[in-house]
Amino acid sequence: MHNKMGTRYVPDTQIVALPHGTLRYGDDLFLTRKVLLYQIELQPGQIGEDCIRTLHHKAAFIHDGFQHILDTSVEEDSVTIILQAKPGSLFSNHVNKKNMSFYTIVAMIADLGVSLLDAMEERITGFSVGAENLWLDDHGKLSVINYWDKCDPQAQGAIGLCRLMIQLFTGAETITGAFEVMHTHLERTPIPSATYEQKLALIKLIKLVCQGHASLSSLIFGLRSLPSSGQKQDAGPSHKQIHYQNPSKIQNHAMDEVDDKDEVDEVAPAAEKRSQSLSALSKAGIGAIAILVVVLVTVWALWPSSKTKSVVVVPIPTATPVAPTNTPAPSTTKPLGDSNNQTEEVAIPNLVGLSQADAEAQALAAGLHYNFLIEANDKPKGTVIKQDPKSGTKGLQGDNVTFWVSKGSP
Repeated sequence: MHNKMGTRYVPDTQIVALPHGTLRYGDDLFLTRKVLLYQIELQPGQIGEDCIRTLHHKAAFIHDGFQHILDTSVEEDSVTIILQAKPGSLFSNHVNKKNMSFYTIVAMIADLGVSLLDAMEERITGFSVGAENLWLDDHGKLSVINYWDKCDPQAQGAIGLCRLMIQLFTGAETITGAFEVMHTHLERTPIPSATYEQKLALIKLIKLVCQGHASLSSLIFGLRSLPSSGQKQDAGPSHKQIHYQNPSKIQNHAMDEVDDKDEVDEVAPAAEKRSQSLSALSKAGIGAIAILVVVLVTVWALWPSSKTKSVVVVPIPTATPVAPTNTPAPSTTKPLGDSNNQTEEVAIPNLVGLSQADAEAQALAAGLHYNFLIEANDKPKGTVIKQDPKSGTKGLQGDNVTFWVSKGSP
């Protein structure tokens, strides 16, 4: 590890100063490409090589939802992390403009949530999803900039996504107050691009997450299952509403939806008329057939017979054929494989003392499903205080483990 600044990487304009470092544009002279430079000032006694060594696991993680770590450089009093540069800008520049529709915000947050789940499978958790740590590309997709530093539990995971979503709807700089009542900000905010049912369902979902009754995966599923009646989605957003996306694509998408809507409006009445006329014809036909059958039966019953014949029926013994006995043919059945062979036995990991995010990651890594509850306790907020089953208990992959997370002292 050596200093590559000035020889290979040349810093350019500063983008933003963050709590953990400074983000700026830069140039890679060797590969003639643009990069992002994340410079971290070393604390007294901190060694740059040790700081870089902790990034190895994160650097191997390649995902569209994260700015990929390309290289590192160690200077005398700082460390620089070279990140992939995508066309776009810092997402915090767009938060206060309130120019995104309900559908755009919900889809964007759900997509970011899927990226968080993918990172969780690689045990990458605890990073911030605040607007200042997100990059918005030209296609409207968010990616995380710094995913190696731990942050406040209020800004990470499902709660962090809810806080970001409320920021986008309200246009507020920050969302203050306890996270358990964070949904009240949304109750007081009008959302013109959403129906009443959509807003009500979203508030209920955020309330469940912030009160500890829904996990990250539940939040994503809930966002994708929001009511779509009276769709005001993006058939309405204009070029100004989402100007950071590709203008030609947005305009074509809006025009296509308008054309489709006109076609549906024209075809629907014609189809309805055809169905009504077909229904009337079928009813008339059935009625005519019924009347004809009744007339024929009546005429046949009342028609006089020309001759009266006395018919004597002599029973003639006939040989009754013996019905062949069906003997069941032996059926060959394929032996079913033992389904238990595909379920491995695992030991329940110890989650007590971990943070909520680390506990979720440990449960997923062991192949377990998990539930968590928030409980008032003297332990620090966000710390796991107990679990069920106990650690070391034998279980199977796919079993559930429940843990309780400290709410902190009131």
